[in-house]
Amino acid sequence: MSGRQATLAEAATDLVTRARTRFGVRRAALFLLDRDGRTLVCVETAGDGAREAWVGRTLAGGVGVAGRTVAQGRPVWSPDLLADAHIPLAEWLRERLRVEGLRSVVAAPVMAERETVGALGLLDPAGREYGDEEIQALAALTAQAAPSLRAAWRAHSQIQPQVQ
Repeated sequence: MSGRQATLAEAATDLVTRARTRFGVRRAALFLLDRDGRTLVCVETAGDGAREAWVGRTLAGGVGVAGRTVAQGRPVWSPDLLADAHIPLAEWLRERLRVEGLRSVVAAPVMAERETVGALGLLDPAGREYGDEEIQALAALTAQAAPSLRAAWRAHSQIQPQVQ
């Protein structure tokens, strides 16, 4: 990727792969804000199971840990997202969490020049806890990737989300 701007696919794949490896989680998922600035679109994921069950799916503002992260502009963590009454879930996400055995979720905002463009989430089975050091490391990883992701996202043509 030297000497040229990374494509969205390259930048997103690199980030979720590095995140999954670095944190040893079952799944990492990258959500970026759609052109409307309110809807998050899953642009890439790394993990066991069906990639196509995630990529292209959407979350309304404030929905899921990724939606909360973007709305609050800071990392958000739930030790058991399926049992967390404070965080609303899209039905497709609830089903994915059940099928894949994922319950513990943390996400950090992807911010470039004080502009939030999305969120990177880490998903693991129940019992996984994220300490301050891990959350800070996740935030640092997203900060490092944010400029190239923002540039690639802006250059990318409109994604056609799947009908929910």
